[in-house]
Amino acid sequence: MKRLLLVILIAVIGLFAIANASHFRFVNGYPRQNDQMRLILDVASLRLTKLLDVKLPDTLTVAIVETQQQFDSLAGGRIPDWGAGAAVPARDLILLRRPMMNQYPGSLSDLLEHELAHIALHNRVNGKYVPRFIDEGFASWFAGEWTFTNITTVAAAQLTRSLLPLQKIDDVNSFHQAQANLAYSQSYLVVFYIYQRFGELGFLDLLDAFAGGKQVSDAFRIALGVSFWDFELSYRQFLANNYTIFTILSDTMGFWIILAVVVVIGYLMVRKRKKDALDRWKEEEKYESTDFDYIGSDDEPWKNPTDNEDSEDFSSRR
Repeated sequence: MKRLLLVILIAVIGLFAIANASHFRFVNGYPRQNDQMRLILDVASLRLTKLLDVKLPDTLTVAIVETQQQFDSLAGGRIPDWGAGAAVPARDLILLRRPMMNQYPGSLSDLLEHELAHIALHNRVNGKYVPRFIDEGFASWFAGEWTFTNITTVAAAQLTRSLLPLQKIDDVNSFHQAQANLAYSQSYLVVFYIYQRFGELGFLDLLDAFAGGKQVSDAFRIALGVSFWDFELSYRQFLANNYTIFTILSDTMGFWIILAVVVVIGYLMVRKRKKDALDRWKEEEKYESTDFDYIGSDDEPWKNPTDNEDSEDFSSRR
């Protein structure tokens, strides 16, 4: 009896989830790949619904385009050439571009989760303005787009004093790829820092402030109790304390990568020294040898005596 009730409960939960999940319509995709993407998006939509306490649109379109012109046209603006995907929340649309979608640094799953998170976030703020570092930061954080490369990107930017002011990240679509990578890395860490310091409710309160049409400075003060200026200062300090060259060295992957680089460089240096020494020995041996096995001998020891004009006639000596 208990087992039957458990089965019924699971079935009811499943039906509820299906009823509340969005329907995804695919344009220009391959059937097998579409099925794979639908499964990824179904799971992601349920996670986002719970995480943001938001209902996603009933139908979402996923369109796959082949050219930059199609990409820009459907997105309603210029998308950088390094872009693999884009979300258009006002049209309940996710755009993916071949071949970039298959060359995404993470995976196709990461890309889809990232773009769907944009749509969910904009639904949560009722289409009102939200700063790009929150928008991209949440999408990257939700998709789990954090690797050792991101750590080195932020650490290097601190070392060279080239961290981006958060306000400047609004212009990320005009950045070259290296600068864009830094913008995404910093944005991820903004959301990570908010969750760590202010908790999930703090992040949702911040979204509610944006949903109410508050400006950035007012939204931070109302939701988090700090001015945006103070928030950015404390965020910078958080980066300085946690993402430095020492972080790279202490990271297990970083340690092994650096060790491998040192070993390779050491091997190449030893190999070069050995080659230089061998070349030097050969050159020295060349001038000390009595075997005359090299070209250019002035003595020409194997010269035919008959070729010497001063030598006596060999036949006359018989």
